[in-house]
Amino acid sequence: MLFFWPILIISILVVILFVVVHRLIVNRATMILRKNAQDVTQKAVNTALSGLLGYQFNLSAEIVADVWGKGVLAFEFHFKPKELNVDLTNISPEILDKALADYANKNNIKAVNKKQSAFKVTDWWTYTQVLHIDVAYVINQPTLEYISDLKRLDK
Repeated sequence: MLFFWPILIISILVVILFVVVHRLIVNRATMILRKNAQDVTQKAVNTALSGLLGYQFNLSAEIVADVWGKGVLAFEFHFKPKELNVDLTNISPEILDKALADYANKNNIKAVNKKQSAFKVTDWWTYTQVLHIDVAYVINQPTLEYISDLKRLDK
């Protein structure tokens, strides 16, 4: 009985230490994946928009809300077209999707599902003269499920 309590306390501390270290490693890996995905998506969107609109874009991406899950690689871009003298009459989410698919093909960027492009425009809206574009980088299952969930919400 003399050894029971110290062994129990040490066992509990080892389990707690394991959980904390595991969580730190997983969070770090997630942050590295997210940063890499953000950089790739930024380059793709800026290149596609520059080609479509004839203006050299340098937009930065912000992660879409974590409410969808940690593994979702979806990013929001926004800008004021009037301030950049950009005409959006000849562009749509479908046209940007096509340009992103061309970019992915040219740069050999593959999606998790071979039936679709590595990038998908998931939302497009204007609020207070700011155009917001959400783009998913479809290289993992959580992002694929996110797109599927959005399609179900639209119905």
